[in-house]
Amino acid sequence: MTSTASTRSTAAIARLVIPAALAAAVAVLVVYLIFDAAGADFEVTMSGDHSTVTAVQAGLAALLVSLVGGTVALLIARRTARPARTFATIVTVAIVLLLVGPLVGADQALTVVALEVLHLIAAAAVLLVILPRIDTGTDTTSTDA
Repeated sequence: MTSTASTRSTAAIARLVIPAALAAAVAVLVVYLIFDAAGADFEVTMSGDHSTVTAVQAGLAALLVSLVGGTVALLIARRTARPARTFATIVTVAIVLLLVGPLVGADQALTVVALEVLHLIAAAAVLLVILPRIDTGTDTTSTDA
């Protein structure tokens, strides 16, 4: 049997994955430009390599991670009893792990703050758009006749 609520929530999520990802990318680009104007150098060291995070890289990363997050939300909404709680837990763990990178890789304090804020904005864009639409599983009305 298929639940009407589950079908509705996954359809609502599917329609919003790309717009949520685009919103995350645009928000990250805008905030990147604000921090850039404030003097953040966006220089990071990863695995011994020095590089500068560009606005395009930040926007594309936000877009791709948001698309992955939306896809994970769809899978969770279809397969778990408590999708909202499961998705929020996964995103929380992922963002905590992602917040370690700027602390370790960036030397300039403003760059650390900027990268931390960019990570949080990308996560928030997905959470704010998708999390409210994940069904809690309370409606089990069958679609089968």
